[in-house]
Amino acid sequence: MTFFMDLGLLLAALTAFFLSVLGYYLVSRLFQSKRRRGLLAGDGAAFLAAGGLFVAFTASFIEIFEFAFRLPYPAMIDLGIGLAAVFLASAAAHLLAARLSKAQAGKGAAVT
Repeated sequence: MTFFMDLGLLLAALTAFFLSVLGYYLVSRLFQSKRRRGLLAGDGAAFLAAGGLFVAFTASFIEIFEFAFRLPYPAMIDLGIGLAAVFLASAAAHLLAARLSKAQAGKGAAVT
C-alpha cells in the first residue's frame, strides 16, 4: 500500500475510535439502571450498547496501531504516532461530550 493509503486508513480508524469514545460518553447515562426509563428500562439495551461500543473501541484501537506501524518511520516514531492519535481522539471526544452535555443542561434549565 502507498503512504497516503495507509494514512487514510489510519484516519478512518481514528475517526471510528473517536466516535466510539464519544458514543460512550453520550450514552453513559444508559449504563446506570436508576436513570433508565420506558423502553430502555431493562438491561438488554444497556448490554447491547456496551457490547457494541466495546467492539468498536477495541477494533478501532487495534487498527490505529496496525496502520501507524505501516507508516515509513522507525517503530518508536510509529508508536508515538499511534499513542498521540489515541490521546488526541480521546481528549477531543471528552471535550465534545462535555460541551454537548453542558449545552443540553443549559437548554433544560432555560425551559424549566
